[in-house]
Amino acid sequence: MNRIIWAAAFAVFAAVIGVSANQPAQAQTNVIIFRVCNNTGDTAQVAVSYKPVNADAFYNEGWFNVGPRRCEEIARTTNAYIYGYAEVEGTDEFYWSGDHPRCVAYPGPYAFWDTPSNYCETNQEVRDFVVMHASDWGVFTWNLDPSEGGK
Repeated sequence: MNRIIWAAAFAVFAAVIGVSANQPAQAQTNVIIFRVCNNTGDTAQVAVSYKPVNADAFYNEGWFNVGPRRCEEIARTTNAYIYGYAEVEGTDEFYWSGDHPRCVAYPGPYAFWDTPSNYCETNQEVRDFVVMHASDWGVFTWNLDPSEGGK
């Protein structure tokens, strides 16, 4: 009798496992993970402007240290546009920039929401950020390559 009970219990357990194994995983929220890979031999300091998940405004943060030949997750967003600026720690001669002006604060760290003003606060400076556009959900990587820095 015990064998019959154990066999029945095992059959029920196997059926439950079989059914749940065939069920699709719950859909995860569509998120873009912004990752920076520093392909240089020096520490890079990264500033980012992005819309955090479920936010309507852009958030500005810096400075994230990314070690030599390392990658770091910097931000999560549901907005495909991300703005970034990076510089080698301790010098203003080697940096990665674009043509989109954003405010940063030195020495940092800093974090603030965008405002309607076209001017930076007194403790902030303008830097030209790289405009990036993620074409899909998941990890979006910005590579800091030595050949592209020092602009």
